[in-house]
Amino acid sequence: MGSFYDDVKKHQNEICFFLASVGIFLFLKYVIVYIMPFVIAGIYVFLLRRPLNFFHKKLKIGRGFLAGISLFFLFLLPGIFVWYAGGALFCRLKQIIPGLMVYKKDVFLFVHECCDSVEENFGIDAVYVENMVLERINLALSSVEKNLFPQLLGRTFLYGKTLFVAFMFILSTLIAAILFAQDYERIIEKAQAVPLLREAKMLLKKLLTAVLKYVRAQIEIMAIISIICFPVFLFNAYSYAFLWAFVTGFLDMLPFIGTAMVFFPLAFFHIVKGQLRTALVFLIAFAITSIAREVLEPKLIGKRMGVWPIGILVSVYVGVKVFGVGGVLWGPLYLLTLFELYKRIYPCRDGLCD
Repeated sequence: MGSFYDDVKKHQNEICFFLASVGIFLFLKYVIVYIMPFVIAGIYVFLLRRPLNFFHKKLKIGRGFLAGISLFFLFLLPGIFVWYAGGALFCRLKQIIPGLMVYKKDVFLFVHECCDSVEENFGIDAVYVENMVLERINLALSSVEKNLFPQLLGRTFLYGKTLFVAFMFILSTLIAAILFAQDYERIIEKAQAVPLLREAKMLLKKLLTAVLKYVRAQIEIMAIISIICFPVFLFNAYSYAFLWAFVTGFLDMLPFIGTAMVFFPLAFFHIVKGQLRTALVFLIAFAITSIAREVLEPKLIGKRMGVWPIGILVSVYVGVKVFGVGGVLWGPLYLLTLFELYKRIYPCRDGLCD
């Protein structure tokens, strides 16, 4: 019996690390989705505690009111954009879908020109390719005209339910932020008196710092990629070259997507049109942006966060497999949490001293 307890005591750090890893995984997998409004509110108040205290002292306005009104406007701006963008898109669909047949002539003319270009450059029978493509287009247009718009209208209840859930989420977050801000000082005071909560606060602070560094690095990389892409679209006479460059940089920031999502289809399109030089420019731009990310990521992410970029990539991939779409966030967050726990349990192992 004594030997068992001796073994446990000998390996207590490993046991604590294992149990903490399992507990954090179960929390991210099954619990956090139900308390997300309160998590967001707590993080928001924690990040803005100094501005809230400053304006509270200067304006003599309650911290709860300041937190609530600032978070309300933070939700309001994107909400207005989504509302008007969604309304404009819906109205546009109402105009386009019934009149799809009007656009058939333009589509058929475009296909005819592309097939002629394919035959001229690659020797493939243009008539055969054109008939095959047009048959698929006819089927697709007929299906869209008959099914898409009625399905959109038929899901009104689902849209209403989604809006209600979103409204309750935002309302719960606002109320939680107000309550957290009002009692923040007392919550921190109580937390400081409990060793476990004190450690949790320090860990949370480090995690938020690491996440902010990661987001900042990704935004900087996105900006550099967009700057590289802008002259490519500008010199190839693309309308809204800045928007094309921004979208390409944004897609490059998303895991497993990258600039290939933009450059490969555009290169293929120009190859079909016989514009081989333009296609080559897009392929070269893809190579340059890929190299730029490979060079920038270790410098901006690895050095700032102390985690290898390949570790972040693996955590995102595994996170998506395990947690679904939310794994894009939960995977790296889980890795960073384990990394910080490891440093605290083994403060001077493998050169990971703070």
